[in-house]
Amino acid sequence: QPISDWTGFYLGAQAGYGTSDIDNFDLEPDGALGGVHAGYLYDLGQWVVGGELDYDWANMKDSFSDIEFGNVEAKIDNIARAKALVGYDLGDGLLYGTVGAFRAEPSISAGGDSADDTDNGWLAGIGYKHKFTENWIGGVEALYHSGVDFLGVDGLDTDITTITARISYKF
Repeated sequence: QPISDWTGFYLGAQAGYGTSDIDNFDLEPDGALGGVHAGYLYDLGQWVVGGELDYDWANMKDSFSDIEFGNVEAKIDNIARAKALVGYDLGDGLLYGTVGAFRAEPSISAGGDSADDTDNGWLAGIGYKHKFTENWIGGVEALYHSGVDFLGVDGLDTDITTITARISYKF
């Protein structure tokens, strides 16, 4: 018998991989990330709506050497997100789309100097959740993030793509 009620609060953790592309630079920071999430889902029958907050600690890095600047390294240290989601109820499964906003903390260092910033942008993605029991939910989520003015530089935009495996406990 399928477990069909998705309504409720949930807490969980995620781990995965992220990659990014910084316009006009030969830098594509990538690496592992992991964090925590909390959200609420409301089951409307065939459709489920909800919201979620999550935070990832990231180890996304890339570097290159340049004659003018020396060793240049870009990093993304963390990403926080606020998301809304709409999903189709498959009984024990939930296929969903999500949109929202993110805040990332990138840094760049070159020739002994470094700069840190907090960048904001929008995100969109898809995911799948599966109920193993009434309380334990596993899943996977892929997100595309678009940020503008990386490190406060006009026109220096960044795209970040993440994919994470997730485990949640529903109350």
